Amino acid sequence: MQVHEAGLLGRTAKAAAPRLCQLASSRRMRQGTRLLEVYLEILQGRGAGTGWDLQGEITAARRCLEGVEAPVIFDVGANYGQWSGGLQSALGTRNGRYFLFEPQPACWPALARDQVPNQVIIPAAVSDVEGSATIFADAPGSGVASVHRRRDSYFGDMMAHQQRVPVTTIDREVERWEVERIDLLKLDIEGAEFQALRGAIDSLRNRKVMTIAFEFGSANVYSRTFFRDFWDLLSPLGYRLWRICPGGVLLPVQAYTEELEHFRGVSNYLASVKLA
Repeated sequence: MQVHEAGLLGRTAKAAAPRLCQLASSRRMRQGTRLLEVYLEILQGRGAGTGWDLQGEITAARRCLEGVEAPVIFDVGANYGQWSGGLQSALGTRNGRYFLFEPQPACWPALARDQVPNQVIIPAAVSDVEGSATIFADAPGSGVASVHRRRDSYFGDMMAHQQRVPVTTIDREVERWEVERIDLLKLDIEGAEFQALRGAIDSLRNRKVMTIAFEFGSANVYSRTFFRDFWDLLSPLGYRLWRICPGGVLLPVQAYTEELEHFRGVSNYLASVKLA
């Protein structure tokens, strides 16, 4: 009986599809359906990291630092220091060290005002090899500046401002500053996150990096990187992954599926050897 009912439902749905397609193709229906679709995606953390829920990102990051008295934080893509400042305030302690990586000179005066204690400003971009690169942005100090030539449909002219900047790697800075452990490595570098992880491979293999917070989204179209790349790099090294949903809710990523290749907006993820 159940098999028969399922078959009947399937045939009915197939027969109704052409008419429903006409209705769904109307302009008003398309707009309403798309808004609902986007909202349901955001509830699952897909595309939820577009800046409107910074507090949720900080809440998730704070959870990773529970029980750590003097955390070592690498904020890669610090911009004006909003994330580090918010995290330090949420932790409520002046202990720890903050390494702020930011290649854009327009951001340096704000960072130099010492928003967080014990900070080290590293004026460089981060990738898998040392050297130099050109960053592209709509304006100096842009929050979406990238080493990749972006042509996102919802941004302005990302070729308007170009600047040559030095490039370093995580492993190089770990060695340079004699860092024994990174409690939280945050990567917000507009499509270059995977390259930054490749430049941290020694630190990852040696379990010097406890937790990674990284973005994945539209910028990865231009860096030609996929979520599969992150999964294949981090999972064999013992990292478990979560997607950060609104309010800092963590949704476990238990296995790779193609649905994770979500390029609308930005989704935020945690990868940790500490969280269970």
